[in-house]
Amino acid sequence: MSTKVKLFLVLCSVFVAAVAVGSNMAFKLNYTLLTNTDGNNINWVSLPYFDNYTIAPSICNDINNVDCAPGLMTSIAYFDTATNSRIANNCGSPKSNFNIIPGRGYAISVTANTCTWKIVGSHNDAFYTTLGFSFATNIDGNNINWVSVPYHSTAAVAESLCTQINANCANIATSAAYFDTATNSIVTHLCGSTKNNFNVAPGRAIAVSVTATGSSCWHPAHY
Repeated sequence: MSTKVKLFLVLCSVFVAAVAVGSNMAFKLNYTLLTNTDGNNINWVSLPYFDNYTIAPSICNDINNVDCAPGLMTSIAYFDTATNSRIANNCGSPKSNFNIIPGRGYAISVTANTCTWKIVGSHNDAFYTTLGFSFATNIDGNNINWVSVPYHSTAAVAESLCTQINANCANIATSAAYFDTATNSIVTHLCGSTKNNFNVAPGRAIAVSVTATGSSCWHPAHY
């Protein structure tokens, strides 16, 4: 039995023990990894807050050796807002072997669009109560925070996400965006606008731009 299947069964048992809390329900998302004609094959992915990944290579291993073909995934990265820098781990390399942090969005780079990655996990309800997501800024003003939105989020569209974050975090969010891999383009919604009010889809990481830091202020609402 694979580690992924074991995790799914464990999470199902957790749900049985706490059936009143819908977000504890285990789920498996079939996520299609995409490419584009320009070769900028980055997929910004949102992960469950409870999953089986501990460090960057564990995701490389899951994609290359479990769900897809060896070598299909080439790297995983995240954007460190505080230092305004991209931190990347090339699959198979010990360099920049960073931890997988709940709530952080990750950039998965691939060589082909022939894979469906099966992401298994559930939500951590503590992020709605005792924990929270922090937003960072940097001295260069590139205050983009790539976040993982809960798969059972009550924020169905970008403006709903803006409203939720600003209600929690003193109106610091100015926009929400995502990277459309297939078209190699950024789709941006300005908070308060009706334009580009895109769907907040499970598995899609969102780039939230802010005007100030917010320490553990966002408590993602979920059902």
